Amino acid sequence: MPRRFLGAVAALLASVPLLGAAPAHAEVGPVLVIEGKGFGHGVGMPQDGAYAMAAAGSSAAAILSRFYPGTAIARRSATVRVGVLESPGSVVVVLPGGGEVRDAPSGPQSAGFPVTVSPGGSVAIAVEGGKYKATPLAGAAINRAAPATTAPPATVAPGTTVPTTTTVPGLLDPLLQALIPTTAPPTTAPPAGGAAGAVPATQKDAFSGRALWAVPKGDSVVHLPGPGRSYRGTVVAAAGGPGLQVTNELDVEVYLRGLGEVPAGWPAAALQAQAIAARTFALRAAAAGRTLCDDQQCQVYIGAGNEHPSTTAAANATKGQVLTYKGALAETVYSASAGGVSATAQEGFGAGSPDVPYLKPVTYTVADPQLWATTIPLQQAGARFGYRGEVTAVAVTRTGPSGRPLEITFEGANGPMTVDAHRFWAEMDLRSTLFTLRIEVAEPSVDGEPLATRVLETGLPGLPGEPRADQPPAAFPASVVASESLGRAPWVGLAVLLLATWGTAADRIGRRRAAAAGLPAPDDAPPAT
Repeated sequence: MPRRFLGAVAALLASVPLLGAAPAHAEVGPVLVIEGKGFGHGVGMPQDGAYAMAAAGSSAAAILSRFYPGTAIARRSATVRVGVLESPGSVVVVLPGGGEVRDAPSGPQSAGFPVTVSPGGSVAIAVEGGKYKATPLAGAAINRAAPATTAPPATVAPGTTVPTTTTVPGLLDPLLQALIPTTAPPTTAPPAGGAAGAVPATQKDAFSGRALWAVPKGDSVVHLPGPGRSYRGTVVAAAGGPGLQVTNELDVEVYLRGLGEVPAGWPAAALQAQAIAARTFALRAAAAGRTLCDDQQCQVYIGAGNEHPSTTAAANATKGQVLTYKGALAETVYSASAGGVSATAQEGFGAGSPDVPYLKPVTYTVADPQLWATTIPLQQAGARFGYRGEVTAVAVTRTGPSGRPLEITFEGANGPMTVDAHRFWAEMDLRSTLFTLRIEVAEPSVDGEPLATRVLETGLPGLPGEPRADQPPAAFPASVVASESLGRAPWVGLAVLLLATWGTAADRIGRRRAAAAGLPAPDDAPPAT
């Protein structure tokens, strides 16, 4: 390779920033570095801790007694309600095994009901003119006979609040109240003057003043084509939210089979501990008359499509088992990873959380503590929390029993400003409540955007991430570091560096061959004219 080409490569290399080097125009500024461990609030049983103990040979009872000390095993059973869909318009229900759409789960039905559905048939449910409307689609037909009995005239408007009995205030009660109203679908009959006789042959739809229930035949399912999920038990469509609020009502044992909290390939003891904790959590909501959500705010519920022999076996092996404390259902909150030490309720859920005796810091050994880190310009961090003026420092000024921050203090031109650590965690969208702070001098990214580097995106198989239950089990992988702040410059520099190295080697080989053949070296040849 000619030396003039190598010179051009060298010039190009000089124009490309080195790995991690800042462009000439960048200004240096302080950066807040947040480093942490774990994933989630960290209170109660860490799922990676349950995995580690089960893999080491511990039983489900041993796992639960470690992370919920002082609790006892008891037996309970009930039906639970789970919100699975909110729709501004109509909702289509498909009954693969056949069944009915009713305007009450049992007993007398309004005119036109029940709508009979053949295997594979479907019905569209909507609210129209202040009533619920069921429109038979393929494989379905309304009931044109007169109702067997005349329904009483009283009615309950959809979404009416029902009385509840809460035995012990729950840590997540405020959250559940914000997400899901304490309501039950009305089951009383439509008001007087509603349809009472046989449905005319020209009428295609069935109408009712009550919520509509899709009831599958036997142990078959109700499929919702919208979200693409299937559910056992009954599916209820009632007015709520932007239009229709769809809930799945089913026995808690069947509910456990459709959870997606941990991978099905985990050790049996870990799956059994998870089943007992999840059953207890769900039955606390049922005892308070609440409707569970189907995501991580409550418990990840996927439905019949997520059933697996190993998780079903875990539910069956622990059938009816719950955790109690002094006779009441325990607060069996849990998280993906506590980073090696679990948290108190105040550390995980914020100031004002009750001091629960069995939710105390518990250390445990785990192969991967789920390390993570993120950075943000110091001034931007202060502005996010309303600090006026230049920020010169920020630090954790109060910690809880597990070492987690309880209070963050910003210092600067306008004096100190304290921020609740739970608010800081939520506002900064951090991966866990276990973190530390430090300040470094760093530079903005090449394009001038605020620096935001995230580190580590791997960990325990299936944790964290969505959907966890769909990820196959594996060994604990090593941590990987990923950066978003360097842009494409490092890769361009690396490519050019490799090109130069290859060019140097090619030049040496060319010279050796020329010498062996008695020819002049490539650079000694006269320039072309």
